[in-house]
Amino acid sequence: MNRDLAHQSIAVIGYGITGRACVRFLLSQEAKVCVLDRDINIQAKVDEELIDEKNVSAAVFEPSMSLSEFSIVVVSPGVNPHQPCFQQYRQQGGTLIGDIELFAWFNKTPLIGITGSNGKTTVTDMLGKVLTHAGLQVELAGNYGKCAIDLLLEEASRVKPLDIVVLELSSYQLEMTESLRLEFATILNITEDHLDRHGSFDAYKLAKQRIFSMSKNIIACRDEVLSYPESHVGNNTVNSDQETRQKTKRICAEVGLKSTDTGYSISKDQKTSEPFVQFNGVSLFMLSDLQLKGAHNYINAMIVLAICDQLMLDRKLTIEAICAYQGLPHRFQTIHASNKIDGDKVSNISWINDSKATNVGACQAALACFKNSDDYLVLIAGGDAKGVDLLPLKELIDTQVKHLIVLGKDAQKFIQLVPKAIRVRDLQQAVSTAISLLQKADYENAVVLLSPACASLDMFSNYQERGDVFVNAVKEQVA
Repeated sequence: MNRDLAHQSIAVIGYGITGRACVRFLLSQEAKVCVLDRDINIQAKVDEELIDEKNVSAAVFEPSMSLSEFSIVVVSPGVNPHQPCFQQYRQQGGTLIGDIELFAWFNKTPLIGITGSNGKTTVTDMLGKVLTHAGLQVELAGNYGKCAIDLLLEEASRVKPLDIVVLELSSYQLEMTESLRLEFATILNITEDHLDRHGSFDAYKLAKQRIFSMSKNIIACRDEVLSYPESHVGNNTVNSDQETRQKTKRICAEVGLKSTDTGYSISKDQKTSEPFVQFNGVSLFMLSDLQLKGAHNYINAMIVLAICDQLMLDRKLTIEAICAYQGLPHRFQTIHASNKIDGDKVSNISWINDSKATNVGACQAALACFKNSDDYLVLIAGGDAKGVDLLPLKELIDTQVKHLIVLGKDAQKFIQLVPKAIRVRDLQQAVSTAISLLQKADYENAVVLLSPACASLDMFSNYQERGDVFVNAVKEQVA
């Protein structure tokens, strides 16, 4: 593939944040760029934003259109690459890539890749803060942070060169990438998600597992069978012996919750029974030192620690930064604490915003935090389930949740799962319903948890807006 882009005719599909970054970079390389977008006003937008650029044009995108005039087609992550026009273009020998592949062609900075169905943004953000605390020049990019392409445009003006880039990579980005070269990579977990895009769970797993073929070293989670490097991406059978040996050699560290004498794991103090993180059987820090709680966050912390140890960073500084990390909004975030006073009895109520739980696996992780708890739990869930089966939630809801409040496009699917679920029209009504339920109940500690297990786009512009609406509803209604 000719990576001298000057004078090549290149199409960019989708003119969102990523598409705009790709257009800017391609123009800097003197390519002739055509922007294709479903927006009927795309020509006017491009003309207004790129008024001084002569090598750019625009047209309305049609799924059946011919793309044969372009030497390269760059597809934005939100555009499904399995549409007829893209299939035909590939059959004709065209070069169809995503933004991360374009970035990989020109990148010279060491890279760390993070993916997984859940937790990847937390790990990416935590790792970035820990590396910065250690004195490294770091950028976060990809599915979180900056557009990776923008890092290429910033190189010339950067005062200090970057030491490392941490890339959060979605399945959408990974399925369109093959030239990326990572120093370290990890898959945190794989649970059903984005079946509406990938068509099947096997195809989704295949996209995720691609990250290992692009990395020199692998940080593996021994608790996660589907994301472990030896798992075959197609059908859960073991890879060929040669493939397995190659991947196993590249596993430089393993993490897991179960106590082991090798790698990173959780054990308990024999005298106090207090849990701690250990490496090769040696205690490193107590779980109570972490700001983040929950088994999924303990795995996240160990992944970050393992990567930093592999980079030979000062472990004391690493642990200091990991323990100080407070997390991101909308991820199992306690937003309010209130009380119910009934005579001499005072009951505590915690309100938790976990709006980022956009799939079943994320909701399972949130509910798992209450596994051995006596908390009176009210769960608010619902939205667009993206074609995923909700059945894996049933046992957790039946055993741990006192009341289920549902809303959104697939609310009825939750009601089929739990007939006693209460359907509401919006989050404001969900909060008022939760308040009413708690006023009638007897408990010492209660939790109202927004953990939707669904995408938000049926009712909101994104999960952040959904979380903000929930936070505001709690502020307005809870004394």
